[in-house]
Order: sequence, then C-alpha cells, then structure tokens
Amino acid sequence: MYTTVIVPFEFYASHSLSIREKPHNHYWALKLFVRGVPKNGMVIDILKLRALTDPYVEKLADTYLNENPDLTEEQAACPTCEMLAAYFYAHVSEALEEFDAELKAVEVELRELEGKEWGAARLEAD
Repeated sequence: MYTTVIVPFEFYASHSLSIREKPHNHYWALKLFVRGVPKNGMVIDILKLRALTDPYVEKLADTYLNENPDLTEEQAACPTCEMLAAYFYAHVSEALEEFDAELKAVEVELRELEGKEWGAARLEAD
C-alpha cells in the first residue's frame, strides 16, 4: 500500500509575462507530492525532503524570475506556474533518487501579495 506525503513551501518572486509586461511581485506556494511505502512509520523524513528542496526554493526566492540564471531559457522567458512546476520537478525528483520514494506531483500556486489566488498548475508524473 502506498502513501503520499504532501509538503508545502512558500516564497516571493517577481516576473513579467507578455500579458502583463511590467514586472510585478507574487507570493508563490509550492506543494510536493511524494509517494512511497511507509517504512518505520514514514514515506520520507519531511525534514530531509525540506533540506533537499529548500536550496531550489531559495534560488528563486526574492528574484526577478525572467532573469534568474537557475531557470532554463524557456522557463525564464515565461515564468508561469507550469514552468516553475517543471523546474521543481526536475530538481527534486533527481534529489529523491537516493530515497525509496517517488515525486508523483508538483503543484505551484500563484497569489497576489494580498492573498488573492490567481490559479495553480499541477505537474503529475506518469
């Protein structure tokens, strides 16, 4: 029997898009969905998952995403929820290879600084 652990992260970053070209700030909420068979009561130590993920969150936090060198050229050209989900999936799934757990999904939510939610994207592994 499998269990999915859901771990949230938050950060602030700015971006601009063709539909809103002036750079503007957002609050971004990230959720990782890690699936596995619990061993010793857990799928993965949440503190270890945070330690693996925090460096990638920190690379984006408080930056202008369109000029962030840690994003691919395609991701920086259009830093949307979809593109950031792909960024986190690529890095975290690779980091999880040493654990007996699998990154099943990544969700990135976009909010205004005042809290209004604009929407989210969820990337799901096959």
